[in-house]
Amino acid sequence: MLPAGKRDKRVTIQRFTTTPDAYNEDIEEWADLATRWSAIYYGKGEERRQAAVEMGKQSASFVMLSDSVTKTVALTDRLFFKGDNWDIIGISPMGRAEIEFTAVRAL
Repeated sequence: MLPAGKRDKRVTIQRFTTTPDAYNEDIEEWADLATRWSAIYYGKGEERRQAAVEMGKQSASFVMLSDSVTKTVALTDRLFFKGDNWDIIGISPMGRAEIEFTAVRAL
């Protein structure tokens, strides 16, 4: 369980989509699904050592309010924060009010 913290960082949830272009050919791209306030906890200790073994990745937990959008987020979605893409590797409801996304980014 993560300590109580401030949801003071803006994080964008993105979903991979396919849309047709003018020639009716599919264009695949990441589209913004929603932007939410989040508390962010960066990996520590063992998580950092494990991430270093896995080719220089950093892990973090993003804690947001649970709502109709955040409840639909899947492992195939990603988070965008401060110019970096974070791949979601875990999703954990935290009671009824919050949801935690564990994500990694390449360094």
